[in-house]
Amino acid sequence: MLISDPRAVGPSDSEVTETALARIQGGGVRLIDLQFSDIAGGARAMTIPADLLGVVLDHGYRFDGSAVTGGLREVELDLFLVPDPSTLVVFDTGDGPPRARLSCSVRRRDGLPFPGDPRSILERLIAAATDAGYRYRVALEMEFYLFKVGETPLTAPIDGTGYYGVGADLIAGTRDEIVATLDAMGVGVGGAHHETGPGQEEIDLWPTDPLRLADQVLTARQVIRSVAQRRGLRANFMPKPLADAPGSGMHLFQQLLRLPDGGDALLGGTDGGDNGDDLSPIARHVIAGQLAHAAAISAIVSPSVNSYKRLAAGHRAPRHATWARLSQASLIRVPSFVPGTGTGIELELRSPDNMANPYLALAAALACALQGIRQREEPPPPLDENLVRYDDEELHRLGIPRLPQTLGDALVALATDDVVRASLGDYVIDQLLVVKRAEWDDYRRHVSPWEHARYGE
Repeated sequence: MLISDPRAVGPSDSEVTETALARIQGGGVRLIDLQFSDIAGGARAMTIPADLLGVVLDHGYRFDGSAVTGGLREVELDLFLVPDPSTLVVFDTGDGPPRARLSCSVRRRDGLPFPGDPRSILERLIAAATDAGYRYRVALEMEFYLFKVGETPLTAPIDGTGYYGVGADLIAGTRDEIVATLDAMGVGVGGAHHETGPGQEEIDLWPTDPLRLADQVLTARQVIRSVAQRRGLRANFMPKPLADAPGSGMHLFQQLLRLPDGGDALLGGTDGGDNGDDLSPIARHVIAGQLAHAAAISAIVSPSVNSYKRLAAGHRAPRHATWARLSQASLIRVPSFVPGTGTGIELELRSPDNMANPYLALAAALACALQGIRQREEPPPPLDENLVRYDDEELHRLGIPRLPQTLGDALVALATDDVVRASLGDYVIDQLLVVKRAEWDDYRRHVSPWEHARYGE
């Protein structure tokens, strides 16, 4: 139902709203999906007729708020979806008139952000960065597997093509359709290619505002699933779907620009060499802040039992809280910087995977970066050695902290990190702990085929 009092939310920007309404009318759109995210990262939607959009943009749309928390709470029944008209996407369904989608934040009746809404939390962190004089921009690499429908996903990879291989026609055609569909929807796709695993693909999303990027991640996941299904395939976003093949990550490439001039806040000297002079003090503070809270944010950016099987495997996945220039086993990597190219310094955070809620993952990364800047924290020296070559004793001697080895370890770290809790808020942290502790308990009680094979006789 609609909010009865338009003052509860306030009017949308008139120019953006008028543009959105004109596109809907001119495009012959009849149905609009109001998309939002639950705390766990799943995409949810309320569908409305296009004729209702003008009223909803002004007043919001009332819905059962327990959908945000996965149905675990029954006290937040009356919340309101508030569409962001700048996120309008019009797309061809292939069957009938075009359809549209709008990303929504969740508000209470009084117009204040709902503290359990992941999108509102990211909005708040972006505002905090702006107040501190920075603009946060992010790109990402999204990895996933394609399997044949009707066969066991864990044993039926679709092909054996390697890194950047052309692959079978079915795989290449699916990848092409995914890229073309996302591009037509206005999602900034930078490229796509076959990854190292059998049937593993990667889609790169171009640098943009973190709120827009998180919106696009939800859209991209849905497009990938839909295109794969139409072609008789199944898209799998598990961090580690195959025991003997590389895992799938969602690497974040972070930029920080100064306000109001837009200069690169991460850039120090301009030699682009390996002596570290090209990193500014701000860049070092950001790295230090994210390393200091790496254990706690693991429960947010790597939030599943399966996530830690990817991290434990060590194939270009971080197992320790380190940073480096070359090593892809590091948590934070600084890709090569070439002065004069206009690309700027990027800090690649390599632990996130596709099980993560993109809004909360970006909010946690930004919160820790801002904390590092506020506290003027300094990171340890970069470590470009391949950490797999060291045993635990040597790593301990070097003072290298290990990331949580299980979801249970990560939840303990999250529960005791006051900085992450204060940044994301008690509501969402407590809800995450409830949901994820239940998941961890279920896993610990499960008796697996491996156990029968190992101990049954």
